Amino acid sequence: MTLNLSRLNPNQREAVLHRDGPLLVLAGAGSGKTSTMTYRIAHLITERKVAGRAILGLSFTNKAAGELKERVTELVAKVAGKGAAEGLTVSTFHSLCVRILRAHGFKLGFRPSFTILDEHDQKDILKQVFKNIRIDDRKFDVDRILFEIGQAKSKLLRPEDAEGYFLDSKRLSPDYALAAAASFGRYQEQLRLLNAMDFDDLLYHGVGLLERHADVREHYNDRFRHILVDEYQDTNPTQFRLLELLTRKHQNICVVGDDDQSIYSWRGADSTHILEFGRHYPGARTILLDQNYRSTNTILKAANQVITQNPKRHPKTLWSERGEGQPLTEVILEEDRGEADFVAREIFNRAQEEHRPWRDFAILYRSNAQSRAFEEALRRFAVPYKIVGGMSFLDRKEVKDVLSYWRLVANPGDDASLRRILNWPARGIGKSTIEALGTLAFEKHVPMFEALGEATGIKGKGEAGIVAFRELIGELRARLELTAATREGMAEWGRWSIERIGAKKAVEEDSEEPAEFARKWDNVEELVHAIGQLSPGRARGEAGPLQVLQDFLARMVLEAKDEEEEARDEQKESKADEVTLLTLHGSKGLEFPVVFLVGAEEGFLPHKRTIEEATDFSEERRLCYVGITRAKDHLILTRARNRIRYGKPVPRYRSRFLQDIPPALIHTRDESHGPDATDSAELRKAHEEQVAVHLSGIKALLQKNSKR
Repeated sequence: MTLNLSRLNPNQREAVLHRDGPLLVLAGAGSGKTSTMTYRIAHLITERKVAGRAILGLSFTNKAAGELKERVTELVAKVAGKGAAEGLTVSTFHSLCVRILRAHGFKLGFRPSFTILDEHDQKDILKQVFKNIRIDDRKFDVDRILFEIGQAKSKLLRPEDAEGYFLDSKRLSPDYALAAAASFGRYQEQLRLLNAMDFDDLLYHGVGLLERHADVREHYNDRFRHILVDEYQDTNPTQFRLLELLTRKHQNICVVGDDDQSIYSWRGADSTHILEFGRHYPGARTILLDQNYRSTNTILKAANQVITQNPKRHPKTLWSERGEGQPLTEVILEEDRGEADFVAREIFNRAQEEHRPWRDFAILYRSNAQSRAFEEALRRFAVPYKIVGGMSFLDRKEVKDVLSYWRLVANPGDDASLRRILNWPARGIGKSTIEALGTLAFEKHVPMFEALGEATGIKGKGEAGIVAFRELIGELRARLELTAATREGMAEWGRWSIERIGAKKAVEEDSEEPAEFARKWDNVEELVHAIGQLSPGRARGEAGPLQVLQDFLARMVLEAKDEEEEARDEQKESKADEVTLLTLHGSKGLEFPVVFLVGAEEGFLPHKRTIEEATDFSEERRLCYVGITRAKDHLILTRARNRIRYGKPVPRYRSRFLQDIPPALIHTRDESHGPDATDSAELRKAHEEQVAVHLSGIKALLQKNSKR
């Protein structure tokens, strides 16, 4: 029995039947890349008679690797019988390196029983290193130093060569750079003494082993005569080097990926690996998979027009046999709440009128902070939902921390909130002190906040920290009582409170790197914006500011919890039937019949950081492309004429990426209350000029201060 390739299209068959040598399969969105990889591996085993143990498949997640291996095994069994794929290796890059290091790591001084450390163990070891070299770990964020050491490893830098890298890093202050440089080598020495590796070490030492020991390198070159790599556009420098070492003898490497979906540069992925595959592997053959099995042609035409504006890419034009389909819908709303309400209402109505299950719908956004308004709106319409690739807005640490301050201001008897923030930001109050305060409060039958004034025996920083904390809460409460109970007033109090708390510095210290800090700070700012979006009655000042704050906290937590419970009760028989909320990054690889791509504006897509830094917009454009190609039947793009920021409406501008889509492909609905001027290229240009002036002013101020 031979392998039946009739269900593959001509280009897929061509990729499956490719003989030897390097092969790049450019697999556009929804083009059936997994089927192509499955059939290629099956063809090698059943038709080319390549032993399963001579084939290596690599993916980025254990789930993806497991699914690929299962599909290959089932397909091969139908043709060649059970067990024909025995010995086949399909794994992640890290799992492969564990296997190599278990077998040959002794050449680097590691015993086969080496331990793979978790994050908690890493922190403990680095803190001990700090103590040994007399670095005060209270002055440095241990997580951040570990992240920077990991980044150095991903670039295959040895400790003795990394100091310049740390000092040149724009992410690090001189103090942090020196701390990272001083601790890197000692940290690695300590891991060796413990016969341990952290997660980054698996690739780092795996590559080092193959580089330094030709016998090991030749063994795996002889073992794996055919290597297939999924999502090749997401490889980082270490993974790229590992593949290069494993293919020294045969060059039988087949990589599958799409440079138009390279969206992870922030975590080390390098799109040049797929863009320059032919240079890295001379004589490489390229096969294009451009037939899309997911979307209508109208959706694909829009995606094609957006992505073709990127200058560095492999040319490809997706097409489908599904027909033209409906035009895209662009909906203009007045402001944030209106956008969220429209999306929730539209989902509710479509589900009823088109008899669609909730799982048919997805809401995609650029950053997690955008989810809050949509979560609230979906709850108001009793629409069940789930957050994918991230936590619910209220579950995020930075949101919980700020809300705990506000809760304590509204209710000084909230011991849970006090415990959470008594030492956030750090003020020298240790866990033992917090527990002692809890015991004192219990014995005196008073709230912990009251017990703070009666605590004795606490000296030094702890004593000063407790005094400062009590004064801070009193100051927040006093300022609130003087605040106007209006949208602007409450938004201003919220903004002032996070400044007075020192939240920005604390969130930065909680973040491993600038991109993570920026995402977290977006969430904190979204919380401030939320308190400025009050009901009309509250906005007119019909209640005092304390009552407004208490109502806000109840809406954010208690009411939300009740509504979520009701939604779950109604969906007991179909728990998976929920609307999906996720970021554009998290949406890659998924598909939905109806997609709402929200916040299609300058500042969201492309993100404000990209605009302010005047950097390359290519990756932001790829994110937009990924979002568009998630839709199977309908794509609705929403945006607001204004966003409420600190209680005031701020004009917003249509995303430049939408300007690239031909008007004939989009049906526009203006549901705002006035003329939409945000389509104006002149206004957008004026906005960018304002940003440029603002940035130049900041730079001038920094230069002036540096001269002092």
